[in-house]
Amino acid sequence: MTEAQERDVVSWKVIKRLLLFIRPHMVWLILMVITSLVLAGLNILNAYALKGAIDATLSHAMGQLSKYLYLVIAAMVVEIPVSMLRTYATGRFSEKSLYDIRQHTTEHISKLPVSYLEKHPSGDLVSRLTNDISLLQGFLQGSLSELISQPLTFIAAVIYVFIISWKLTLFSIVAVPLLMWLTIKLSEPIEKYTKSQQESLSNVNSIAQDSISGLVVTKSFTLEGVMLRKYNDAVDKALSKALKVAKVQAVLEPVRAFMQMAPFMVTFAYGGYLAINNQMTFGGVLAFINLLNFVVNPITLIPRLISSFRSTTAAARRIFEVWDEPQERSDGKVFSVDKNAAAISFDNVCFSYNENEKLLFDHLSFEIYSGETVALVGPSGCGKSTVLKLITGFYKPTTGRILIYGHDMEEWSLEGVRDLISVVSQDTYLFPDSIYENIAYGKKDASESEIKEAARLAGIHDFIENLPDKYNTMVGERGVKLSGGQRQRIAIARAILKNAPILLLDEATSALDTESEYYIQQSLEDLMKGRTSLVIAHRLSTIKNADRILVMNNGKIVETGTHDELYNSDSLYRQLYLKQYQLDEEANGVA
Repeated sequence: MTEAQERDVVSWKVIKRLLLFIRPHMVWLILMVITSLVLAGLNILNAYALKGAIDATLSHAMGQLSKYLYLVIAAMVVEIPVSMLRTYATGRFSEKSLYDIRQHTTEHISKLPVSYLEKHPSGDLVSRLTNDISLLQGFLQGSLSELISQPLTFIAAVIYVFIISWKLTLFSIVAVPLLMWLTIKLSEPIEKYTKSQQESLSNVNSIAQDSISGLVVTKSFTLEGVMLRKYNDAVDKALSKALKVAKVQAVLEPVRAFMQMAPFMVTFAYGGYLAINNQMTFGGVLAFINLLNFVVNPITLIPRLISSFRSTTAAARRIFEVWDEPQERSDGKVFSVDKNAAAISFDNVCFSYNENEKLLFDHLSFEIYSGETVALVGPSGCGKSTVLKLITGFYKPTTGRILIYGHDMEEWSLEGVRDLISVVSQDTYLFPDSIYENIAYGKKDASESEIKEAARLAGIHDFIENLPDKYNTMVGERGVKLSGGQRQRIAIARAILKNAPILLLDEATSALDTESEYYIQQSLEDLMKGRTSLVIAHRLSTIKNADRILVMNNGKIVETGTHDELYNSDSLYRQLYLKQYQLDEEANGVA
């Protein structure tokens, strides 16, 4: 099998899969076929009436002429509602199908593991949700209808023109098979180029999204020129791919035009000859020319339909690539919280992000008991944040076990585990919504009084009440209308509202200035009371009051103890603490 044949097989498999997915709406597709069949029959009826009316006029048979005129009127009366019904069926089928595709794609993406989302640019997923689905939309709303109606009209027209004159039919369309073959061969590169073009557009979207998200950093380091060049390079590549598609279509266009004109030129010449020699009536010639439109048009549409078909399969394949990614598991149980068992336990956990990489954790073991506050420290890059990702089930250990309240993580449902955990991180994300809604996300059925009480405990209530719209204030994308401390307090309020027994703090104050950090730290200490807390802190001075400190290095826990125990010994913790103290002093201009 040649590469082109393999590509065609794959394309038809993609279309088959697409049609199987949207089969709940097949009743509308069937209605499209039925109405198209009726309209094809009406086209033949109109041609028959045209032939009869012209011949009756030339022979002065007024009775016959009236009969054919009534036939045309009857055809028009039927054609109008049938045409309306086909248009409605097409719209209903396409919109319902697109709705299902969008819903399924969005839902599937929401259930993908974090490991997939961290490895794939968000702009790529957005491109599949927008650009690729837009291509499917064009196919379902336009090309699919033509793929149904044009062949039916073509078959009916060919049968009738053969009845009128088989000689004229053969003369008129003798070159069509060759032109069809040429068209198909010339259009073969379109699918490959379109898929490449869509991937390039996806890259453009990713770069644009990253540029906007990192605009503050870009301006701070005067990187506007660098980012603009990077974006322009991506746009140039996308343009190059688009031009390749345009070149193929430019070659196909004159072929299409010639295919459209050639049969008519032959028909006028040879049909006129047959009529002059009384081998055909003039009505037959004109009816033939009228029907020839329905023979030639489907053929001349082949380049565009094939182009649309190949573009659609390329887009559908990119969407199916997302659908084929395995989702997070949805099995498991929800266990009751056993406060006599360790809240979190790592049992000989080995882990690496990629199979071929060195292990980040090498038989990592530790336990955190209910109600205990434990700090996790270590050199940069030792995997502290990864520990939190494993606890929340974002990644699975390569070997070993993680237990939550005495039960293996693999036995828990992921949703059940995450319901027990609140996370406050340095990269606080606020949804482009009101402050009220951003806090309310912590608890699905929270009352207004509960939300305001959470804000009060987080020390943000008074600030919110002084805003013009109070809790209805829109925070904007990423909460850019608020300071870092204010965003962090809203995140803390969200965690307070959730009231989960386990609290994970991932450098929750590292992005704040010293004064803001002090006040946020007070809120966090109130939040930690009565909860099992695992704290990763940028400034080691903030974890002095932890019940225990675990020191990580080279994938293992190398030290454990309180602040005083570790600081007063020749420990890695003491080295890290003194080094950071020196850096803080230098930053404050003391050293």
